[in-house]
Amino acid sequence: RASDVQETGGRWREPQLHRARHSVAENTKAYNVRTMRDERGFTLVEVLAAFLIVTFVITVSLYAFLQRNKKLQQASELILAYQMLANESEYWRRVDFGALDTEPPKFKSDPELIQPLKDFETVVSVQDVKPGVKNVTLTIRWHNSERVARLGIARVQTGGGNLW
Repeated sequence: RASDVQETGGRWREPQLHRARHSVAENTKAYNVRTMRDERGFTLVEVLAAFLIVTFVITVSLYAFLQRNKKLQQASELILAYQMLANESEYWRRVDFGALDTEPPKFKSDPELIQPLKDFETVVSVQDVKPGVKNVTLTIRWHNSERVARLGIARVQTGGGNLW
């Protein structure tokens, strides 16, 4: 037998050459140096994929932000319109039941309250439902009549004053 061959305990009678054994750290260091020499940065595909992902995230975030602002503006307008309708309903509750049909069909509240709606239109309609009952419908339209807020109150002849 040759002096550089030894029997191993692994496979059945498979010889293995003696060689200098390097530590794991030395083997890892040599591997890392070789790998770093071969790879010098990101590939074009990786850069384009990252750019695409970042662009998608920014676009979706910007769209969500703009939609949130639009919905917030619509909600603010709707709140303002219903506040105006609530104020106006109090004026129409105070009108005497017999005089509801003779009142001019326009809002009694100050229109400056809803000026932020721009190009708004207000309508009041009074309908007889049956003897002694009338419905008063208050309507505000804005944004070229695309947006509408409506409030109806039922007035009943109770025989008392205009507060009852």
